[in-house]
Amino acid sequence: MITCTRIHDVSYYLASTEPADREAAGQEVVDRAPPTVPEATSRDRQDADPCDGPGRWVVLHPAPPAPLLLMPGVPNILDGLRPGDPVAPRVLRDLVAGRDPATGRMAARRRRPAAGAPVPPSGGYDLQFSLPKSVSLLGLVGDVARPGLLAAIRAIHAQAISRALQWAFDLGLIASRSCGRHVPVQRVIGARFDHAASRAGDPQLHSHVVLSKTAVGRDGRLRQLDNYLLLTHAGAIAALARCEEVFLLHARLGLRTRPVGRSYEIIGVPAPLLALFSKRRQAITARMAATGRGTAQDRRAAQFAAYATRPGKTHGALRDAQAAWAAETAAQGWSADALLQSVAQAQAMCPPRQETDAIARAAELLRLCAGHPPQSHAAADGFTVAFELLQHEAIGGDAVLDLVASCRQAPVSSKPVMLPGSQPGPGDAAPANAVREAGDERRADILARQPSSAPSPGPC
Repeated sequence: MITCTRIHDVSYYLASTEPADREAAGQEVVDRAPPTVPEATSRDRQDADPCDGPGRWVVLHPAPPAPLLLMPGVPNILDGLRPGDPVAPRVLRDLVAGRDPATGRMAARRRRPAAGAPVPPSGGYDLQFSLPKSVSLLGLVGDVARPGLLAAIRAIHAQAISRALQWAFDLGLIASRSCGRHVPVQRVIGARFDHAASRAGDPQLHSHVVLSKTAVGRDGRLRQLDNYLLLTHAGAIAALARCEEVFLLHARLGLRTRPVGRSYEIIGVPAPLLALFSKRRQAITARMAATGRGTAQDRRAAQFAAYATRPGKTHGALRDAQAAWAAETAAQGWSADALLQSVAQAQAMCPPRQETDAIARAAELLRLCAGHPPQSHAAADGFTVAFELLQHEAIGGDAVLDLVASCRQAPVSSKPVMLPGSQPGPGDAAPANAVREAGDERRADILARQPSSAPSPGPC
């Protein structure tokens, strides 16, 4: 799942880091504190999480990297920033405020807030990527008995986010707006903060990618990002991230998944534990039931119910939260070892993966959408449905995007889209086999490079 919301301040993200980092953050910004802003509104809401380490810089650029071009007099706001390094709180505050971190002077052109405006203009966007409940539960509780499992799952999630965001950048979805049209940019700066809990205090691994609204345009000037294309393609970005997650969970940890709606869950995680740690959903469902509505029938009302039932923010230590979750599962008869054993047994009983026509149907759909601009609503819908078809094939994001590229180069097909259960024609078998082979080759390469001591959920 992915959400994209405007942000006006980064205090929440910096406050959700480890206590030592929070203290350092307070000392670092004392000489350049931003103006106080009101409490976040429903369009600027965040989740509450245990403290979980510093954020990491994210820099999006063309692939392969090209030299940074700046017009004379334009400050280099990326100076000294390296992807993956810990976030410097003052620098992040300056970037979101539109200031040059080197001088503290205003570098971006921002609209002045209207007189009496409740909040200042937004300074960036928060893209939140969430893992399915079973993955979060296995990583956070299973790690108590099998140290290293959480780190492995987090690495998978981070790689999936990186792959999806790079695709969005390459496609021109992270863009500025000029003269009524969207213009791709040259560099985008952000920070990723990994969190571990939902607002209800349940285990829920998710990451906030905070994108500074100030970016470097292709003309060498500083531009302001517009999130319209991110919102229209949010479903496709999330589905591509899931494609990579499903592939890496299988390739690195040997974990098979099962389809659940538009997402997936790990096979073998007990259903009672998933229900136990779904307190937020239960609160929303109860609120909707009181009005005689269902979440599936009225998504807009469900969103308002989520706002109305949102509890306050809390912060704590991750290790304390893990101990509490492990105790909660043990009280239900499921220790951390029992959880790992349940997953291992279910994984061992999984039948061999069956060949399906999902790749052929996705290829046909992508060919039909090839005549539309990639940034259009039609293309966004096509990408979303195709990626959702492909995510359960466990072929990985690279193979998926190779299929997208080949289908956009091919002529638009005149054949109808094949419905579920239909058989692909002779001409569809070749690209489908090529995509499967690409995924198999990448999986074999990962297994060859994986150390023998890599953590696993159990004796699969």
